[in-house]
Amino acid sequence: MLVHPPSASAFMENDRDGFVRDASISATVGGVAYDFIPKKYVKREVNEEYSYREEESPVEVAVSFQRRYGYFKYGFGFDLLSPYIQVGFVSDYFGVMGWSNLCLWQFEKVEHKYFQCAGGVSVIEQLPIGNGVRIGLTQHLSRNGRENIAHGIYDLGFSIPTPTPIFYDEIGGGAYVSFGVGTGTNVGIEFRLGRDLTYYRFDEKEIDGNIISDFNRYTFMIDFQGW
Repeated sequence: MLVHPPSASAFMENDRDGFVRDASISATVGGVAYDFIPKKYVKREVNEEYSYREEESPVEVAVSFQRRYGYFKYGFGFDLLSPYIQVGFVSDYFGVMGWSNLCLWQFEKVEHKYFQCAGGVSVIEQLPIGNGVRIGLTQHLSRNGRENIAHGIYDLGFSIPTPTPIFYDEIGGGAYVSFGVGTGTNVGIEFRLGRDLTYYRFDEKEIDGNIISDFNRYTFMIDFQGW
């Protein structure tokens, strides 16, 4: 049940018939290949049992379907295979987008054992500059999920890896530009910076000793609207 912030430019797109289809692909760089250590443990002696080595997938593919009525917009989509919904306020110059996954039941996971929901809210400022071109700024606060396959089903002396989500809180911002590429189709290009609020970067291979520090995720997204 992994969810990341959806495309802001797609949410601000206003199709003439009120219906928007969007497909996006994103790449994330930054702290995805480091060990993660929960910030709540940093005052204790660092121990390997507190850190997670599993790498976060750097590529995400998503698709969404949205409908607008006046200044209200709602929709649903899939972040890889994870379903999510989104709702919010949208106008030519300002928008507020909220989203959430659809998994509220107990599921195998590493952190936040009894709180499965992931989602967030984004505030969007937009400036149309003519000929179908839009530019915008975004600020978001979200609870995202990343992959973990360390846990498994143990039977007959061997382990079968099973994917489990690790959730983390994130605050960040970004920018986008959207422009037309033919009749009824727009392309959005977005950049997003996110600061992880739940985990520190933990590197025990440094020459001078263990390094514990904040880390950021840098996400580049391209999406196709109205296909």
